[in-house]
Amino acid sequence: MGFMLLLESVLSPNTGLAFGERELVGITFLDHGEGAKARPRSAEQLMWEVSKRTSISVRESPHWVSPEDPQLFESPLIVWLGRGEAPSFSRQARERLNLYLRSGGLLFIDDISPPGDQRFDRSIRARLREIWPESSLREVDDGHTIYKSFFLLDQPQGRLLRSSKLEHISFDDLSPILYARNDTFGAFGRSPAGDWLLPTLPGGRVQRERAFRFGVNLVMYSTCLNYKRDQVHTLTILRRRQFKAQ
Repeated sequence: MGFMLLLESVLSPNTGLAFGERELVGITFLDHGEGAKARPRSAEQLMWEVSKRTSISVRESPHWVSPEDPQLFESPLIVWLGRGEAPSFSRQARERLNLYLRSGGLLFIDDISPPGDQRFDRSIRARLREIWPESSLREVDDGHTIYKSFFLLDQPQGRLLRSSKLEHISFDDLSPILYARNDTFGAFGRSPAGDWLLPTLPGGRVQRERAFRFGVNLVMYSTCLNYKRDQVHTLTILRRRQFKAQ
C-alpha cells in the first residue's frame, strides 16, 4: 500500500505524502545509540523551513522509532543521529531496516560527534554491514540528485565543516543510505526564546543557511526520489519495488 501512495505523490507533486500512509511529511529519528535525542528542536526548525520554501505540507514535531518498530514504514525519511560507539542491531532490527531501505525508505546518518571524536565514524561502517552486507559506503558523485532536488549544492553542509564528502550505499539507481559527518541537524535547533542552540563553525550565518538548504534537499529527495533525473524511470522503480516488498 505504501508504494501506491508514493506513486500518487509523484503524480501529484503539490502534495507531500508520507511513506506508508497519508499524513504530513516530517522527521522520524532512529532511537538507537546515545545521540538519538541530542539535537532538540532541530526537526521543528528544519520542517518549518521546508514548509516556508517548498509546497510540501509538513509535520513539525518529530517522531522517534526503534529499529524493530513497524512504524519505520510510516516515514520516507529516518534520521540516525550518531555519536560515540554505534551499537549493534538485533537480528529483527537488521531485517526490518533492510526491508525498509529496499522498499524505498531513506536512512540519513548524521555524525554529531564533537571535533576529534572518531568513534562513531569507525563503528558506523560495521553497523551498516550488518544491515546491508553486500556493499559498503562510497562517495557520492557531484551529479547526485541530493545536490539538485531543490537547491543546487555541491557538498553536504552542517554545523561543522568536518568533511566535504557525502557517502552513500546505492541500490536500484537510488541511495537508500546517506552518511554525512558535519552535524547537519546541529545547525537547526533553536531555544524557545529563538536563539540558536549551537554555533556553526567556522562559517556562522552563511554556513547555517547552507545547512538548511542541504536539509531541505534531503527532505525533498526522500519524498520525491529521483524525479529530477528521470520521471519515467522513477515510476518504473516504484512499481517494481511494490512487488519486491510483497
